[in-house]
Amino acid sequence: MASSQKQLSVPFEVLYLLLVLVHNIPCLASSQSSVAGVTNETKDKEMEALLKWKSKLDKESRSILSSWNESSPCSWLGIACDPSGSIISLNLSSSAIWGTLYHLNFSQLPSLVTLKLSNNSLYGNIPSSIGNLSKLTYLDLSRNRLFGHVPAQLASLGLLQVLEISHNNLTGPIPNHIGSLSNLSGLHLSDNKLSGFIPKEIGMLKSVKFLMLMNNRITGPIPSSIGNMSSLIKMWLFDNQLVGAIPEEIGMLGSLSELDLSTNSLNGSIPITLGNLSNLAFLYFYRNQLSGPIPSEIGGMRSLIHFQLLNNDLTGSIPSSIGNLSNLNFLFLHKNKLSGPIPKELGMLSSLSVLMLYDNSLSGSIPYTIGNLSKLEILALAQNELSGSIPKEIGKLQLLTALHLFENNLEGYVPIKISNLTSLSTFEVSNNKLVGRLPPDICHGQVLVWLTASDNHFTGAIPRSLKNCTRLYRVRLQNNQLKGSITDALGIYPNLDYLELSNNELRGELPSTLDTI
Repeated sequence: MASSQKQLSVPFEVLYLLLVLVHNIPCLASSQSSVAGVTNETKDKEMEALLKWKSKLDKESRSILSSWNESSPCSWLGIACDPSGSIISLNLSSSAIWGTLYHLNFSQLPSLVTLKLSNNSLYGNIPSSIGNLSKLTYLDLSRNRLFGHVPAQLASLGLLQVLEISHNNLTGPIPNHIGSLSNLSGLHLSDNKLSGFIPKEIGMLKSVKFLMLMNNRITGPIPSSIGNMSSLIKMWLFDNQLVGAIPEEIGMLGSLSELDLSTNSLNGSIPITLGNLSNLAFLYFYRNQLSGPIPSEIGGMRSLIHFQLLNNDLTGSIPSSIGNLSNLNFLFLHKNKLSGPIPKELGMLSSLSVLMLYDNSLSGSIPYTIGNLSKLEILALAQNELSGSIPKEIGKLQLLTALHLFENNLEGYVPIKISNLTSLSTFEVSNNKLVGRLPPDICHGQVLVWLTASDNHFTGAIPRSLKNCTRLYRVRLQNNQLKGSITDALGIYPNLDYLELSNNELRGELPSTLDTI
């Protein structure tokens, strides 16, 4: 009997479960129907929003968007969908779209993750309704004709990782609320007409790697809170109207690779904390009003490739620690008020290709170690107070194309080894106290274009090798003691623009090709 009861109990339990399922099937069906209805309604609204926007664009744009019809939006140009069929990406960059964003109802695109409309002809304001795109991670409206203010509602896009609205005509300030975009990695607001201060709240953006605010009308100081942006790799603030000192907190940005503060009105001294930026490769502070010395701590920036401090009011000497910058390709310190000698440690910069120290008050001799710069192409030491002779080691610079030594107090002979510089196209030694003959093979490489040696004490004949210089464009040899025949020295110069030989002891006539020079 017990066994019989046990056998009957199994089908009874199964029957009970079946009754429960049957009882719940209407509810499950109703729930599934409701979910499907919401999804379909969302899809319909997405389609409606895009088709309405298309209808307000110009004829050519509507033609480009011909695939935007009554078919599934997931097959339309520039549209991508998630597995459920909801639109997650709208990418029409470089599609020649002309119109406004006014009629694009962002509230009907709740699933949008990516919005890329760059390099079109969109104009008008950025609608405040863009703040409804709560799932957006990438917004690119760059290279259009948008105007008006940066909408404060962008601060509602908490998941945004890239904000790219550069190359437009946007005006007004950077919204303070931008500091709430905690997931932002790229902030690109450059090439607009933005004004006002950089908000201190920008320091809250600890995930930002690229801060691009250049080519605007931004005023005021660089906020010290910028030192909190610990992920920064590139910070470009050039071509604005920034004032005040460079905050020492910039030295806290250990990941920084590129720092460009050029063409502003920054003043004060260069902070010594820059020496902490061991990953910095590109440093541009030119065209400001910086004063004081170049700190010796700059020797800590051992990754520097470009170092440009030109057009400031810097004083004092060039620190010897500059020799630590072994990766340096470009060193531009010209048009300052630097004094003292050129440090011999410059000869340690074996990667240097351009050295620009002209228009300062540097004194002493040109260090012979400069001959170690085997990759040097341009050497500009003009308009200083340099004395002594031109070191013969300059003749070792086989890649040199331009040598600018004019307006100094150099004396003695031009070393004969200058003739070894077969790539030399510019040779300028005017306004010195040089004596003796000009190098006889000055045009050994036959590429000389610019020769100025005026206002010295040169004697002897014009080098006959100049006959080989068919590329000569400008020659200034006046105010010397040159002798001999003009005709013997000069050949045919189809490109010559200027020739000045006055106040010498030359004889003969200019070639007929130069009669009008």
